[in-house]
Amino acid sequence: MALTTLVARRIDLYSLGCMADVDPQARSLLEQWAAAPDAAHCGRARTVEAVRRDDQATVELQAPAIPMHDVHDVSVPGGQQELTARVYIPRRNASRTLLYLHGGGFVIGLGGYDEPLRRLASASQWRVVALHQRLAPEHPFPAAVDDAVLGVRWLHDQWVSTGAGIESMPGIVGDSSGGTLAAAVTQQLTAEHVPIAFQVLIYPMLDALAASRSYLNLGTGYGFTREKALWYFDQYLPQGVDRRDPRISPLYGTVVQGLPRTLVITAECDPLRDEAVTYAQHLHEGGVHVEHWSYPGMIHGFFQMTGALDASRRLHKELGAWIAAQ
Repeated sequence: MALTTLVARRIDLYSLGCMADVDPQARSLLEQWAAAPDAAHCGRARTVEAVRRDDQATVELQAPAIPMHDVHDVSVPGGQQELTARVYIPRRNASRTLLYLHGGGFVIGLGGYDEPLRRLASASQWRVVALHQRLAPEHPFPAAVDDAVLGVRWLHDQWVSTGAGIESMPGIVGDSSGGTLAAAVTQQLTAEHVPIAFQVLIYPMLDALAASRSYLNLGTGYGFTREKALWYFDQYLPQGVDRRDPRISPLYGTVVQGLPRTLVITAECDPLRDEAVTYAQHLHEGGVHVEHWSYPGMIHGFFQMTGALDASRRLHKELGAWIAAQ
């Protein structure tokens, strides 16, 4: 991991690496995917059903599941439709809680996240509440944003009802499209004076236009492509919606005063890299305490690849320690 604390200095966007520096373990995965005769990697017509089916292979890249004190599902009240979440409790007296907003391009559910979330709960010793936000295209924007807001409000209300101190307020973590939701929700609820302990954005999708230089330089050949990102947004967004809406593309929003401590995590060989770095800089310039961690040679999605990539397990260990210290 290359660590940059933006409170101290800015990042040179284009000093970060590309193909020549792909981690050997990640390169092996890319070669396997390039050779696989499936629609996800051969550019054939993509369907929602095929993408969801192909995502099941993510589990094959994961380490054995870490035991928890308890794992159970709960209902999240207050929504127009039934909303649920899965709760991971690492130990009996785990008292602090974070909301996890999963990735999957707004289209794929939580199926590939069980082991990584167990690992994160174990590493941090926090309860992890993973929200089953509604999926596109069945439930287009703003359904997922509305669900994420509801999830945070629900945790906030629980925190208030316990009378816990300010040091026990909930945090928010999201990866990829879940990072979109985490950034948008944190902006909205901070503006509404709902306290949040921190936000962690793991290679977040922050620009629905996919316009950054890293999208152009790394948009093919690195597992996650620019074409696939735009396809996901097409499933999620109604026709005619403004793709610069900050609830869709937080990169274009105004920095809200009072945002919590923020950790932005990027993969060096990820098309989404530059927009995350730019967003971190915007937050820093707006007075937010921001840290940026760049994982050399890593590719999009490595948070979930705990069995295939040493850097994935290192990320969980380091992120767990960071959360535990909040």
